[in-house]
Parts: sequence; C-alpha cells; structure tokens
Amino acid sequence: MCLGICIVLCACIRATQIPGTRKNGHGFRHVTSDNVVSPEKTDSIEENKDENQGVNNVTQNDDHDAEPSASNKPDDIDKVAYLTFDDGPSTITEDILDILKKEDVKATFFMIGNQINEKTKPIVDRLCSEGHQIGVHTYCHEAGSIYCSAETYYSDLMKAEQVILEYTGTAPLVYRFPWGSANGYIKGFRKEIVCKLSDMGMEFCDWNVSGEDSIGTPSAAQIYKNVKKNFDKFSEPVILLHDSATRKETVKALPDIIKLYKEAGYTFDVIKNREKPFQWMAYD
Repeated sequence: MCLGICIVLCACIRATQIPGTRKNGHGFRHVTSDNVVSPEKTDSIEENKDENQGVNNVTQNDDHDAEPSASNKPDDIDKVAYLTFDDGPSTITEDILDILKKEDVKATFFMIGNQINEKTKPIVDRLCSEGHQIGVHTYCHEAGSIYCSAETYYSDLMKAEQVILEYTGTAPLVYRFPWGSANGYIKGFRKEIVCKLSDMGMEFCDWNVSGEDSIGTPSAAQIYKNVKKNFDKFSEPVILLHDSATRKETVKALPDIIKLYKEAGYTFDVIKNREKPFQWMAYD
C-alpha cells in the first residue's frame, strides 16, 4: 500500500514539474505512473567496470562526423564544452564539485541508481543546488543483468530514473548507455530501445572526447593527454570522465582539463542546453 502511494506521488511530482511538451528533443517530458518502477535501495557505493568494454566499431552518425572543428568555427559563435561524469555518486564526487565550483563550471553527471541513497543524498542535493544536470546511466551497471533484452534494459533504466526522481524531484531528460550506444551487447535491440525512450522524451548521449580514465589506471598526466589529443576536433565537445572511488587521478587532471578549454576560448554548460545530445548513431 505504502509503495503504491509513493509511486503515484512521485509520478505526480514529475508531471507537475515537467510540462507535457518536448523542447529541443531533450527538454520537457510527459510522465505517467505507467513509466515508474519502484527501486530497491542499497547503502553501498560500488566499483564499476571499464566504460569502453563491449564497444564495437560502428558507422557513426554522419551529422556528427561532419561537425566542424573548433578552429573552423566562426568567431562570432561561442565555443562550448560539455563535461560529463559517469558512475557516480561516489566518494570523489564532492572533490569534483569543489573544482567545478571554484572554476565556475557546470557539468552533467550520469548516475548509477543503486548508489543514490540516504548516505549519498547530501552529495546529490549539492550537485543539483549548484546547477549541474543529472542523467541516467544505469541502475546496476552489470551487463549480464542490463543487456539480456530490450525489456531488461528498459526495466533497469526506469528503476534508476525512479530513484533519481525520488531523491531530486526531477525526471532526468538524458541517459547514457553503459559502454556507449555502440556497445555490442545491444546490437539486436538498440533501435527499439532508442525509439521507445525518444517517444517518452528521453534522448541518449554519447561522447566525442574521452579521458580514457576507466581503462586501466592512467595517471592524471595521461588522462589530460587523452583529452588534449581531441579537445579541439569538435565544435561542441562532449567530454567523458568518470566519477568513481578508484578515479582519484581524474580529480587531479580536472583543473588542467578545464584550463585547457578555457584558454582555448570555451565556456562550459550542461547537456540539456546543447542543441542536441551527441550521438554516435542516429535513428528516425
């Protein structure tokens, strides 16, 4: 009985806070209680697999392949970079937030649902109050559980979304597939998932610049180098970094990464303010 009441109340909160129209493909959303799945909470902060596991070589969205480089962008158009962090909240999230606050930079955090609980609620509250965006990454980040079928993926994402809604009062507008949209796990049902969630007003977001900080144990210098090699390749870079307990070198690299972009004339923003999320593959 209590669980049913909680689900209905959360759905009502989301419906009243988010108008029933869509904006820029990833702005506002329709929400009904049919889309809500009750979460099972856990108090642990889990470690996660390398983000690039399971990624195959694919033909990318031609629109994004054609994006101009920053050096070719007209002088009267602002250059904007989009920092994104996967796998939080974690024990390093507040360190990341401290740096972002000091540098007056906004970022988007793709979060793991089973790591959002009463223990991490103060971190999530701070993240929201300081103007950062929260997106869905996954509930459990276990490929064997998430990617069995379209139904298991959808269930995992909705479970994570419900936790985010419960703790923030706001429904996330974007999601990021664990290991990216080109991962081999979802080859057979990728389009079904993307189209279903798009109809709900949710869009996925990949990345076009990566610190490769989840591959092995790179140093801060190597993470910075990985970002720098592609930092001006795209006019609106979406930068992948990680927010998990083992990624302390990412924290060390972050100030220099921000400095790199600022000195090149970039400002920073959250994904919802980008014209559209960066996607490796496009679907009608």
